Amino acid sequence: MLNVTMLRINTLDSIKDKYTVKEYSDSRKAQSNQDIIRCPSIQDHIRYVENNMLLNCPVTKADVLHAEDILRPHLGSLNSKTTRNKLSHVFMNTCNELPKGMLVEHGNITLAVDIMNIIEILFVMTTSRAIHFGTE
Repeated sequence: MLNVTMLRINTLDSIKDKYTVKEYSDSRKAQSNQDIIRCPSIQDHIRYVENNMLLNCPVTKADVLHAEDILRPHLGSLNSKTTRNKLSHVFMNTCNELPKGMLVEHGNITLAVDIMNIIEILFVMTTSRAIHFGTE
């Protein structure tokens, strides 16, 4: 017995075929409008359009919904809207390899650490608050 699995992939062309040329063009206008008003969520964009909050706006609710279906969720409206849990502080009481006078001169040193992503390469960035010394 053969076990066959089929996978259906919706491409832009197959989705575009459901709409007329004018509907596709209007959906591009809706997405451009979403860029201009700083990428609100789809619900907010629809509310702005329905309540005439945007003067001389040629975009309708249907255009916004078509843009969502054809062009998929706009990445600009998803970026910077994820929630981040605040991490707890890490306290360390060890002083390995510090210059002799640093602990006496500066007392407690607060170190800020962050992870930076550049072209999918992760870097650990640190800086101290009192002596303004940074590392990569």
